[in-house]
Amino acid sequence: MPRPSQRDQIVRAYVDHVVSHGPDAVTLEAVATRAGVSKGGLLYHFGSKDALLTGFLDWVRSLTDDDIAAARAAATAGEESVARYYLRTSADDPQRDSAMFRSMVALLSLAGSEEAAAVAARDVMTAWRDVLAEEAGDDLTGDLIAALGDGIYLRAIAGEPSTGLARDWDAVLSRLSPPAG
Repeated sequence: MPRPSQRDQIVRAYVDHVVSHGPDAVTLEAVATRAGVSKGGLLYHFGSKDALLTGFLDWVRSLTDDDIAAARAAATAGEESVARYYLRTSADDPQRDSAMFRSMVALLSLAGSEEAAAVAARDVMTAWRDVLAEEAGDDLTGDLIAALGDGIYLRAIAGEPSTGLARDWDAVLSRLSPPAG
């Protein structure tokens, strides 16, 4: 795996700082130190704290696009449905401490005080809900699957695993499927 670019290192440091210390503790100096770059190096990539936030939000959207593409690829390959992927990764990602999970924790932390982060969080949720509804063939079922996955993620943020649900994703999904007829 190639080494992340300096820009990516800075965004990852931003995520780590928000997750570890909260949004109010973010300073350019703290993020630069955490990224192992000078403040000038950080400012070269992100000219201000607002630009750093924008860079982070762009990164989250890119991670989401990649995650949705991976879910669709798994479905196309017959490995698992998009819905199963969404629920499984909602439970698995926190255990692996993935970039997506840490970014979502940071995003949700920022959403309370930064409107742009709240918009990005809604965009991520809408993107997944749309993909799930498309696969399910109906908006309500897609929304139910999205809400369940979101709940699993929120439990994980609080340190509560969804062990019972994770035992059989197919059984969970069968309960969410609309009845035939």
